Amino acid sequence: MSQSTDNLTEMADAFGRNADPLAQFEEQFEALDVDPFESYKQRVLEPENPSESTRKSYRYAIDRWTLYMNQVERHPACPRETHVKQFVSFLRKEYGNQDSTIKRRIGALQRIYNWWQDHHAFPHPSDYDPYGLAKHELSFNNEDTKEFPEIEFEVLKEVIQQCTNIRERLFLMFLLKLGLRAGELLNVKLEDISIENESVRQRYPEIGTQAALEGYSNAIYIPSKSDREGNKSSNPRILPLDDELRQILIQFLMIRPTVDLPWLVISERTYEKMDRTDCVNRIWKDHFAVYNGSEAYRDITSHYGRHYFTTYWKIREEVQRELVQYMRGDKLGENNGESIDTYLHTYYSDIRELYLSRVFKLL
Repeated sequence: MSQSTDNLTEMADAFGRNADPLAQFEEQFEALDVDPFESYKQRVLEPENPSESTRKSYRYAIDRWTLYMNQVERHPACPRETHVKQFVSFLRKEYGNQDSTIKRRIGALQRIYNWWQDHHAFPHPSDYDPYGLAKHELSFNNEDTKEFPEIEFEVLKEVIQQCTNIRERLFLMFLLKLGLRAGELLNVKLEDISIENESVRQRYPEIGTQAALEGYSNAIYIPSKSDREGNKSSNPRILPLDDELRQILIQFLMIRPTVDLPWLVISERTYEKMDRTDCVNRIWKDHFAVYNGSEAYRDITSHYGRHYFTTYWKIREEVQRELVQYMRGDKLGENNGESIDTYLHTYYSDIRELYLSRVFKLL
């Protein structure tokens, strides 16, 4: 019997099975004028009234999958599990995608494929799912089992100070000093930011108009995952903006293109909402390149900011666990029937002065 680990053709032949059951349909798909991906979008995705970020997520997945399959000269509706596994490597090498992004891309493609399996118009067998097989055979998130390298605080400051690009410095500082995820930063709206600066207020009339910020100044509101699609925290939180964050934020807002979009961060290329967290990760990797590529440690990506934030407040400053949980947006347990406004007020009042007096300085 063959000792090959990536080809089960001999096994399939022995039992009258086909190890590549979709190859036989390539010619018919090529001859069709119908786009099977468009069929899914029209019949399944659009009736669900998805958000623009969900539409973009599907579009990115389909476009990159189609590009890859064209390169290997295989119709994108007729994959084998080896194509899916190679596509994962393609996303890592060509786009620098992290495992979390890759899994979203594969998940979107698998949902489309599963609909093809269910619909009587398509030839995809119900007992063959190349995406599911590939996910079983691939190892994701090995990086997460490693520790981040230890970076001296003075070195961290030096990295920030040597970053002269205002936009990139904002990406670094906001994640370090507020413990935000990259997706949460990209989901911040102008209304979520209260800042005392007349020039900014004149340029952005909508700034600070979020109801949760009423009565608060120089603060930022981060909605929970139930209030804003794409956020992952269980609870909303309000966090202070210290002098350094206000400084970089004002600088960024005064050079931000004046387009009629509610989001703080927009794409430099399209002037639309920026949804690609891998772009934020790439900036982090570039600035901390000297620490990356080690077999012993995790690469420094945007998640390092949240890691450093948590370690600083819980371990170095020994702040009460519940207050650190609040600042991270973690689930705290039952809310004892209090309204969300009271909940936010209580914890924000508890952490505001503590944060402003003890937060680390980077500039």
